[in-house]
Amino acid sequence: MREHLLTPSLSATTRPVTLYSVQSSFLVAFLGGPVAILLYSSLNSWRLRRTGDIPVIVLGAGAVVGLVYALLFQPMLFAGLVELLGNDTFRALRTVLSLAICGVFYGLHQKQHRSAAFFHDKPPSPWIPAIICIVVGYVSFFRLFDVIKGIAS
Repeated sequence: MREHLLTPSLSATTRPVTLYSVQSSFLVAFLGGPVAILLYSSLNSWRLRRTGDIPVIVLGAGAVVGLVYALLFQPMLFAGLVELLGNDTFRALRTVLSLAICGVFYGLHQKQHRSAAFFHDKPPSPWIPAIICIVVGYVSFFRLFDVIKGIAS
């Protein structure tokens, strides 16, 4: 007989995992850019111990690298946007990609966010990790431009 199947899975020693709030994820995506939201959402995935999110993180990183490559070496792809938005095209594309990544991770973690809202679980304070992710993400996104330029030349 399998005794481990008879042991209760919910005990007083295990606490449910609380994620950083959706609002903080949105702010990190909006202020920090795509690398910042990838880092911040990876923290939520790490808190949940979900290795199934790794392919999404890799795809998001690929989308970030693809955007940087396209901006550097294929600017004609965005000719219509440049005509429409002017100098704000880069910032708009960066923000749209960040919010799209934020939305994908919200979809992945939606059950946990809804459960936390239903049980009125207070999310952990997002200030320190959010600020760190914003700073690291912002700097590394612009450093990525230098790296890709160096590889191409």
